[in-house]
Amino acid sequence: MLRRLLRKTWVKITLASLITLSVLLLAAYLVFKWLFIPSVPQPEFAKPTSQLEEYVQDLDYLESYADLEKAFEDETRRGAFLRKITALRTQLDAMTPERFEIAVAEAIALSDNGHSNVSPIGISRRVNHFPIRTGPFEDGEFIIQAKQGFEHLLGAEIVAAEGHPMPDITDAFVAMYGGTEDRSRFFSHLYINSPALLYGKGFTASPDGARLSLKLANGETTDVYLAGTLFPEGRRSPFGREVMDYRVPEEDSGDWLHLMTGREPPLYLAEPDEPFLYRYLDDANGAYIKINYNWDVNGRSLQGWLKDVSSDMRERKPGFAVVDLRFNGGGTDATNRFAEELPSLVHNGGTIYVVTSRETFSAGIGAAAQIKKFAGNRVRIVGGPVGDRLRFIANGGELFKLPNSGISAPVWSTIEDYADGCWEWSQCFWFSPFFRREGVGDLEPQVLIRTNFADYADNRDAVMDTILAEVSGT
Repeated sequence: MLRRLLRKTWVKITLASLITLSVLLLAAYLVFKWLFIPSVPQPEFAKPTSQLEEYVQDLDYLESYADLEKAFEDETRRGAFLRKITALRTQLDAMTPERFEIAVAEAIALSDNGHSNVSPIGISRRVNHFPIRTGPFEDGEFIIQAKQGFEHLLGAEIVAAEGHPMPDITDAFVAMYGGTEDRSRFFSHLYINSPALLYGKGFTASPDGARLSLKLANGETTDVYLAGTLFPEGRRSPFGREVMDYRVPEEDSGDWLHLMTGREPPLYLAEPDEPFLYRYLDDANGAYIKINYNWDVNGRSLQGWLKDVSSDMRERKPGFAVVDLRFNGGGTDATNRFAEELPSLVHNGGTIYVVTSRETFSAGIGAAAQIKKFAGNRVRIVGGPVGDRLRFIANGGELFKLPNSGISAPVWSTIEDYADGCWEWSQCFWFSPFFRREGVGDLEPQVLIRTNFADYADNRDAVMDTILAEVSGT
């Protein structure tokens, strides 16, 4: 019976088609893997007998990063990276762990690609910190959180460290993170909080602590010596939104105090433990949608949540919408369908406001671009510039880790281009929403607003104040 069935023409055609399709899919996968999924070789070194040998082995292995990271296909960047490593080899006799941390970060940052960096979070976990956390405000470096015993420093501005003005220190740390300077300056506040890194950059005499010059909340100026301590294993290190929120850093860390504890925050900082937030602005007949992460968090489906948001908006018919992406550091393209639906959810051709900042990154930028793609000139961007150029290298992200220091950086393999669309089959990520499609040109804010300390301390969100004033015509 099987033989008779196999003799039938339609069966032969079906089998041949399935075999052909399987071969084509396998070939496509192999080509995709060859082009876009680099294999990171494992380091093979004998056990080092000294710290000097550890540094030498790490630098030997670091050189191979240039052959893996797509950003270093640019010969100018590659040459600068290899020259940096050569120069480091001549400085190893005077090297310290702090200086090596900085040097490796600066070398990899020569990729000039926002995704291709030693993680500032990783650096933060390997070095010590002052018993404070600061916020990267437009008008300076202000203390937002402090350990018990240092609460009198809350609200103070750090003016200098060991006599070095804070702007000079910020400038010095910009080279540790490649990509746009605006985002690099944002990460400088993490490095400023570490006496070990201040020492590594030559600003202080010891990695164990430093004398800080402060302008206190009452206007007085004072100098205070603060020692550095390591964060306990497993504890969350300071980063971005975790500094700019209203909670104590850890639920079980009663020894930390926050400048704004006990106060009701504005929407952009509300419910800091929630990855997504939706509020209907009844008084203004508008929808506020905050998306801090472009992926599912703690079992919560972003797409499922956005489906519920869409249903509510479809019923209420808001006259405008605010999509707040200012803390969105990326993830997946889970917001694409919502971006396509959004214009139809806002009644009467109303304005769609997209809020961005230098923390808006990767798929967070993609979410803003998708909204602009589908809503066109109905979109109004408010806030700060996004945290990367619209053409960048991403996807892949396999970890490259130095064998002795443990310093690591991801390896990226494909191009994304939200500005012009990405058209090269062998270079661009095939699953990007802008692969072989027109881009959006730019995401420059029509209304440029950056967060300053006075607004933060007074519980104001200048972005929403501006939007609501514009909507009401005041």
